[in-house]
Amino acid sequence: MKRMKRFWKRLAAAAVSGAMLVGTYAGTGATAGAEDAETDANFAKALQYSMYFYDANMCGTQVSETLRFSWRGDCHTYDSQVELSTSATNLSEEFLTENASILDPNGDGYIDVSGGFHDASDHVKFGMPKNYSAATLGWGYYEFRDAYVATGQDDHIETLLRYFNDYLMKCTFLNEDGEVVAHCYQVGDGDIDHAYWNAPEIDDMDRPSYFRRRTSRRPIT
Repeated sequence: MKRMKRFWKRLAAAAVSGAMLVGTYAGTGATAGAEDAETDANFAKALQYSMYFYDANMCGTQVSETLRFSWRGDCHTYDSQVELSTSATNLSEEFLTENASILDPNGDGYIDVSGGFHDASDHVKFGMPKNYSAATLGWGYYEFRDAYVATGQDDHIETLLRYFNDYLMKCTFLNEDGEVVAHCYQVGDGDIDHAYWNAPEIDDMDRPSYFRRRTSRRPIT
C-alpha cells in the first residue's frame, strides 16, 4: 500500500512538473526550434515530443495523411460502417428506426463514427478521456500560443485539435432543429480489447458503438 501511495505521488509530481516545463518555456519568449536548443533541459523538445503521443494514438481513415509517423497507417476503418442495429449499438430498435435519417444520412444502413484517437495505447475510443484531452490541449494552445509558434509546433497542435474536433462533431447527431439526438461516447469493447495486444492497423475485432440518446424528458441521457 505504501509503495502504491509513493507511486501515485510520483506520478502526480511528474504531471505537475511537465505542465510547469511547458509554462516555464512559454514565459521565456525563446525562439529556438525543438531541434536547436542546446541546454540540458530542452523544453522545446519536451513540448514537441508530448504531442507525438497523440500521433501514435490517432485512429481512422485519414491517419496516414495526417500524422507525422511513417510507421503508423489507417486503422479501424470499419468504424465508418457500424451497423444500424441493436447488435452493433446499445440503441433500441425503436430509436434506430425513428432516427435513422439522422444517424445514417446516406441511407446505406451504417453509422459513421470513424476517426478520433485510441485511449492510452488501447484501441477503444473512450469519449470522456478524449473530451478532456481535447479541452486540455486546446486550452494550453490558447494560453501559450507564443511558445508553440516560437518552436514551430503551432501547425502540429492545430492539426491534432482539428482531428479531435472533427471526430467529436461526427459523433454528435443533431436533428433539423439543431438539437442533440444522440452522441457516441465509446467505440470498441474494453474487455475484448484489453485481452489482446496487436497493431491497430491489423486489428479486426468487433467494435460495438455506445450512445447517449435523447429522451422526451431530457436532451441526452
